[in-house]
Amino acid sequence: MTTDDTSTASTVQYYDELGCWVVWGRQAAQAALEDPHLSSETLEAANLSYLPTDMHEECSHLIETMRRWFVLLDGSRHTTARRAVQPLFSPRRIRRLEETIEVIVDEELDAYAASESHDAVAELADRISARTIGLLLGLPGSDHLSLHRWAKALTDFLGTSYRRDCAVGAQDALREMGEFIKNAPDEDSIWSRASGSEWDRLATSSMVMFGGLETTVGLIGFSLWHMLGNGLAPRIAAADTDEAAKEVVERALEVYAPLGHVARIATSTTELGGRTVMEGDLVLVSLTGRDLFDTPQLPTAPTTHHQGADRSDHVAFGFGMHYCVGAPLARITVAQLLTGFARRFPDATVKEVAWRKNRTFRGFDRLVLDLDGASR
Repeated sequence: MTTDDTSTASTVQYYDELGCWVVWGRQAAQAALEDPHLSSETLEAANLSYLPTDMHEECSHLIETMRRWFVLLDGSRHTTARRAVQPLFSPRRIRRLEETIEVIVDEELDAYAASESHDAVAELADRISARTIGLLLGLPGSDHLSLHRWAKALTDFLGTSYRRDCAVGAQDALREMGEFIKNAPDEDSIWSRASGSEWDRLATSSMVMFGGLETTVGLIGFSLWHMLGNGLAPRIAAADTDEAAKEVVERALEVYAPLGHVARIATSTTELGGRTVMEGDLVLVSLTGRDLFDTPQLPTAPTTHHQGADRSDHVAFGFGMHYCVGAPLARITVAQLLTGFARRFPDATVKEVAWRKNRTFRGFDRLVLDLDGASR
C-alpha cells in the first residue's frame, strides 16, 4: 500500500470525543497559523491538563521551562526570544557551514558502510542530526546518544503527558541538557546568544536543540526511504549539483511531514473554513496535509515521486511568525546526505522498516538498508 498524495483541499472538523478542532489542508492550515485569535500558548490545554494534578509541583522545573519555549509564546515574548537566536540559523551562516556539514556526512557514511546492522536511523540519522545541530549551536563534542536520550524523553512527555514516568523523565532530561549547554566552551553558543534570565536561556536552548534533533531524524529517514523506494539514487548520483536531492527533500516534506501537528487555543471567537471556533477551544493544525485522526494502514512503500515536483509551498515547517527557525539547516543537511549516499550506494534498497508509534513526532524507529552490490 502506498500513501495518497496530499491535497490542497481545506477541511475543518470538530471531534466531540476529543474536545478539539482539527484543521488540515494547506490553505486552512495557513489561515489557522496566521489567525491572530489563535494563540500558541497551549501548554496548559494541550499537555498539563492531562498531567495528574499532584505531579505539577514535583515537575515544576519541567513546566516552568517549557512555558518559556518560544514556540509556545506569542507577541513580543516570542519575537524577542526568537530574534536573539535567529542569526545562528541565517541562510548565510548555514552556507558557511556547508563544507563542515559535508565532512560530517562523509565521515558518518564511512562508518555506516563498515557497520553490520545498516540501520539508517541509529547509524546515520541520529548521528548526523546530533553532530550538525551541535555544530550550529556551538556545542562541540556533543554525545549523540545523550542528545537523543534527552530528546526522546521530551518527545515521550509531549506525546503522553498523562504518564507520571514520562513527566519525571522529561524533567531529568531538561536538567541534564541544561548543564551540558551552560558548560559549552564556544563563546558563540546558543547559551550565549539566547536572551533573558538563565531560565529563559535554558528554555530557548533546550527547545531549539530538541526540535532540531527530532525533526531532522524524521526527515532523514523519510527522504532516504522515498529516494530508495522510488529508485532515485542513480539520478541523484549522476547529477552535477544537489538540486535533484533537494527536490526529494521537498517531496518528503510535502508528503511525510516529520512534525504531525501544532496546537493553538482560541483567545476569542473566530472562524475557520466557515466553522465557528469558540473562545477557549483547542485547535490542532495538521502539518501533514491530512486529518490527524484519519488512521489508514501504515504505508509499506513511499508515495510515487513526480520528477520536477520541487514545490515548497507545503506547511511541514509551519507558516507565518512561527515558521521553523532551523529549516535551512535541515534542508541542506538532508540534501547533502542524499547526494553522498546515492553516490556511494546507488544500488541500495530498503530491507526493513519499523514505524514510530508517536503521532506527533513522526518517522521510523528502524530503517534497515541492504547495501549489497553497492559501490563503496
